[in-house]
Amino acid sequence: MFQKSVNRRIESKQFVFLSENFRKWLETLNYNPHTVKLGYWNTKEFLSFLEQNQTNHFRNFKTGQIKSYLDYLQHRPNCNRSGSLSAGYINKHITTLRLLSKYLQLTGVANIAIKPELLKTTETATYLTKPEIQALYKAAKDRDNLYRQRDTAMLGIYYGCGLRASEGAALNISDLLFEKDLLYVRQGKGYRQRYVPMGGQVKADLQAYVFNQRSELLNGQKNEALLLSRRGKRWSRQGMYNRLQLLKNQANHEKLKQKTFGLHILRHSIATHLLQDGMRLENIALFLGHKSIETTQKYTHLVNESAF
Repeated sequence: MFQKSVNRRIESKQFVFLSENFRKWLETLNYNPHTVKLGYWNTKEFLSFLEQNQTNHFRNFKTGQIKSYLDYLQHRPNCNRSGSLSAGYINKHITTLRLLSKYLQLTGVANIAIKPELLKTTETATYLTKPEIQALYKAAKDRDNLYRQRDTAMLGIYYGCGLRASEGAALNISDLLFEKDLLYVRQGKGYRQRYVPMGGQVKADLQAYVFNQRSELLNGQKNEALLLSRRGKRWSRQGMYNRLQLLKNQANHEKLKQKTFGLHILRHSIATHLLQDGMRLENIALFLGHKSIETTQKYTHLVNESAF
């Protein structure tokens, strides 16, 4: 089933006021604009859900409604493609609920502690195996792929360098420091900046793209963006997501084709592979730009799995 839109309409004055001020609170904390926008949308969807279930004020809120909302998300049709919401997207809703709970308590609007056990999903930090990653690279480098250098560079950014989707999309050509074998991330999470090492193959792939296909894509235009669409514009995350799906479907790997994933799985994959290869957790945290090593520890449960 395909759903064209989501009901985010709210009537309660308290809920309207709350959603707007929650958005401003996220902005004040310097969250990424995309995170702020998504958090605002998710909050309105949650508040709309409460209204549809006869809750127009938080004094009438019941803890069990969180479980009902998660059940609703599990069965809500996807607006961008057929089928239901992915586990990753549901987790983004869960992140919003955690932040909203914190905001409600800090501001005194409502003393609602959303129990952690209600926010668990069955999804763990999934990743692609090394053969699956190799299959993606092989599909990207296929001689029949007109954009093989750009597609390979994209995989290098997200797998080889472990960048977040927003970080890769924001890269400019000046952020590649080939002489130092480093990539400069100007717009990391929470506006934190960092330098990421480029491995030999990643560097070679990026140089091949920069000195050849990128100029062809520009076609005489000027653009500071590193990754470009076929029209020479900054490549959008949606455009890159679509391209990754194409590479997946063209890969000669049946198990890979059966998996559902986006750009972020490449970051999960390199983190898991580094851990399996024996890299210290502290170094992986620095590589990924994690503020706390606790964030990196979610990969440790995979360390004993087979490293192909």
